[in-house]
Amino acid sequence: MAKRKGSSKRQQAQHKRGRKKSRHDKRERLKRRNATRRKTTGARVPLVGMMQTMVSVLQSVLDRRVGFRFSIIASGMLLAAGRRTASAWFVAAGVQDDWDRFYDCLISVGRTSGKLATALLGLIVRQLVVGDRIVVGMDDSPTARYGKHVEGAGVHHNPTPGPADGEWLFGHNWVALAWLGNHPIWGVIALPLRSMLYVRKVDIAKLAEKYRWEFRTKHELGVELMTWFVAALKALGVKAKVWLVVDGAYAAMPFLKPVLELGVVVVSRLRKDACLYDLPPEPRPGQRGRPRIYGTNRISLAKRAAHNDGWETITYNCRGVLVTRQYKTFRATSRLVSGEIRVVILRFEDGGWAPYFCTDASAEVRDILEAVAARWAIEEHFHDVKEVWGAGQQQVRNIWSNIGCWNLNGWLDTLVELCSWDMEKTELTDRSDRPWDNTNRRPSHADRRRSISRKMLQNHFLTALLSKPDRQKIQTLLDQLIALAA
Repeated sequence: MAKRKGSSKRQQAQHKRGRKKSRHDKRERLKRRNATRRKTTGARVPLVGMMQTMVSVLQSVLDRRVGFRFSIIASGMLLAAGRRTASAWFVAAGVQDDWDRFYDCLISVGRTSGKLATALLGLIVRQLVVGDRIVVGMDDSPTARYGKHVEGAGVHHNPTPGPADGEWLFGHNWVALAWLGNHPIWGVIALPLRSMLYVRKVDIAKLAEKYRWEFRTKHELGVELMTWFVAALKALGVKAKVWLVVDGAYAAMPFLKPVLELGVVVVSRLRKDACLYDLPPEPRPGQRGRPRIYGTNRISLAKRAAHNDGWETITYNCRGVLVTRQYKTFRATSRLVSGEIRVVILRFEDGGWAPYFCTDASAEVRDILEAVAARWAIEEHFHDVKEVWGAGQQQVRNIWSNIGCWNLNGWLDTLVELCSWDMEKTELTDRSDRPWDNTNRRPSHADRRRSISRKMLQNHFLTALLSKPDRQKIQTLLDQLIALAA
């Protein structure tokens, strides 16, 4: 049996069985008022610059009684290290005795995630150049959780099993929507907008009584996300055409038809055994009845891909690199959309092939292939949000807290990218202490996040030196620095 690779993160404390009732029980504590309770009014290390401005925009969406805690949590998320639990956020932010109110803030964030995502979309539209086409990507990703009291958790398929992992995992599954922005230097970058939690039908009974939770498939959640996105764009006055790029799991009639009714163009992978027909014949003059939707001849993708004739060559941008490949393209009719689609068969260097389709039959082949390549940015986002931000490690049980924590990780990911969008490479990376590293390497998301955290710490500690040096104040700041580094 393969051994699991050791982790450098500190282990979670193990609870003893048959332990006594927690002395921090919230219901008992609220019955008595504590006059000496210290309240948190600001972060230990406040946000600065553009990050502070953007977070204040999102913060204004929440109720004023709880909204001021949003920026404090964001500060802790940027400075937290080790296991990124919610309590680690609060420690890094300097939360005091009112820590339970910050858990309530996470619940509020989860309940108002739609409004917060709309405010975030407004920030993206105002900063990025929106042309005649907006490309967004959608995919689902699981996060492993532990414990029978975690609401909304269930058994899901594991898309990336390791040597010691199984085909299934226990945890949450998120359907995520991300804006695929094209950076002039770094290529396509995914900016997560909003995610919705998928709960299996067998697990709904646990939530229906408490939250009146209703079962919705991943396709229905995807349709709801796109309905929200299109409505939010119209409210912002954006008239660009929306292209949605998804993987083959969303190439299904229950998802495609409602999305097409919204006026969205969908690009996705096609099954190699997909049921396709040629174009219907033109109706004869005076012919009665409705015109045909599908042709009479069945199209075999495997036979067309195996034939040596008809291949053309194209050079297009694939994840920041110009590649030259062979392709075949034709128009066909499919029951997936009850109409006409554009099919592109792409042949790779090793001789393999893959079919793709676009619901806009007049679309250019280069646009379709570049949109397919851009979809990989959302996979990179899933890696960053789990490895850099620690999404799924927050150790909260309430379902709205879980939704709030996952979306918070995604929104901070987007805000960091927006703050670093126009920054020079030298501002984002300093590899002078790593001579073995490639100096020409593209700045990672961790580099961007680290640069913002560094500015926060510089502003916090250097302001104490601008005035007359205070020994006690400097000692306090050094203690805070050591606490953050420990």
